[in-house]
Amino acid sequence: MRALLISDSLNLPKLLSPVSELKPSYVEAITNADSPVSVDRLLILKGDITNDCWVDVASERAKGFDLIALPASRDMREVAARIAARLGLPYVSGVTQVSIDDDIKASRLCFGGRGLELISVKLPSVLSFDLSAFEPSTGSPRSKEELGPRCDRRMRVLERRGKVAEVDLSKAETIVSVGRGLKRKEDLEIIRKLASLLGAEIACTRPISADLKWLPEERHVGMTGVRVRPRLYLALGISGQIQHVVGFRDAETVVSVNVDPEAPIGEVSDYFVIADLYEFVPKLIEALERK
Repeated sequence: MRALLISDSLNLPKLLSPVSELKPSYVEAITNADSPVSVDRLLILKGDITNDCWVDVASERAKGFDLIALPASRDMREVAARIAARLGLPYVSGVTQVSIDDDIKASRLCFGGRGLELISVKLPSVLSFDLSAFEPSTGSPRSKEELGPRCDRRMRVLERRGKVAEVDLSKAETIVSVGRGLKRKEDLEIIRKLASLLGAEIACTRPISADLKWLPEERHVGMTGVRVRPRLYLALGISGQIQHVVGFRDAETVVSVNVDPEAPIGEVSDYFVIADLYEFVPKLIEALERK
């Protein structure tokens, strides 16, 4: 089996790790800077490399390869899909494990991380890998070559605007999170008071930030928001839809408060309090102030 790796230089050592387990007969890598990887040939692209350029160069080089592998980063997922479409090849994204017999057997998470999907695809094929669980595979390339591809820009940047986030929830040890059980924007004041007493950051579900816009987007925890790993996650008035749960599933302790005893969040909580948050939060604040 011949494998072609397409990646930025920082992710390339990790990308090589799952591909090496397949014991390919030949490995070639296309990257944007020198990288310490044990491949048969390392092609280093010089200049301003856009997504269009990655697609053009990789599609041309991919002929004759059985496996085309990329990281499942935001840009490279786009590149992978475009390469697969251009070459008419099957594409599997977000691969976490891979093996080979006659075909490729690829595993990836599904249902927001609650399940594992096993997919069988014919060779040749395109795979993008979730590299979070892989260790870098380092070494020295057997040969290196620099390429200066002529890539015409198809888009022009008119303006760049920086976005300054007021908080980084991924580093918070204690989080107080609110959902649609919060009835009015003004009621956030009592949540802020509770968070202050706990030394916590405030988070929310997607409707609170995206639909109602009561809190900024960087406080949205979930599949399309921030993923957090606090020591304590206090969920107030949150039903527990999978899109939100996937964002805090690595929390050490989850305490949820909901009026509905059948709320799905009870299944993923260490402590489930059946109560109205408008009764629970003032009593908790009172207890914390006494302490």
